[in-house]
Amino acid sequence: MTTVYPISSTQSAAKTASTGTTDNATSSNSLNENTFLTLLVAQLKYQDPMNPADSTQFLTQTAQFTEVETLQKMATQQAAQQSASELLAASTMIGRPVSYSLTAGGATASPTPTSVISVRGTLPKDAAVGTTETSTTNVFTKAGTKIPLELDFTKTATGWTVQALSNGAKLGSPTAVSFNSAGNTVNDVVIPASTLDGVIGTAGDWPATGITLGFGPVNDPTRLQLGTNSTVAVVEQDGNDGQTATGVVTGVHLTADGPQLVIGNQQIPYTSVTDVQS
Repeated sequence: MTTVYPISSTQSAAKTASTGTTDNATSSNSLNENTFLTLLVAQLKYQDPMNPADSTQFLTQTAQFTEVETLQKMATQQAAQQSASELLAASTMIGRPVSYSLTAGGATASPTPTSVISVRGTLPKDAAVGTTETSTTNVFTKAGTKIPLELDFTKTATGWTVQALSNGAKLGSPTAVSFNSAGNTVNDVVIPASTLDGVIGTAGDWPATGITLGFGPVNDPTRLQLGTNSTVAVVEQDGNDGQTATGVVTGVHLTADGPQLVIGNQQIPYTSVTDVQS
């Protein structure tokens, strides 16, 4: 699993400078309390001494100014509260699988075929021969077709094997999953494209490299390993249908456009999330 990053800011100096310029321009081109006070002072300064401003009108203008100033402060406070709420909600997603829209805000996307499935957790090291542990997920072809995939881990006399199935049909033969003396996996398993072609209606529609079952690098504390209980599960895969995708949130970046979730090598807008899994 990817390293979890702390909450950070990715707003560049150039963007900050640009934003600052825009804000200054906006301030100079909009009416605010300073503009009102300037006009009020000018009105008092240049009024006709023989026909001074009506006191009632003056009080009305002052009241209007106070109301506008109060509304501006309320709007600023609400914006700050909303930003803090979004950041809090985004930070609670770190380490959790989420689904997010690829077409939010009118964006366009194309299907991405699955090439890597990340499998994490533990397999019982003292399980009886013949014990089976199963994890399921969906994978995607080049056309964006969603295909159910089942991974059956079986305890043998010499260790564990993994068998891929789709719709109950076996894809190839069982492949050994090797562990070192510390109980950590030392190999990933590849399901070749030629084997995946066995899924009816998908021949030639898989990545040339097939699909890799990634069990985690050495420095990943959640990598697949031998343990007391079974917690083996698919945590994410890198394919999608061009509409929605899934992944594990590993960090949150703060930007001028709001919180951005770090998923894989991408930054996904917090507002694009459609579902959060426990």
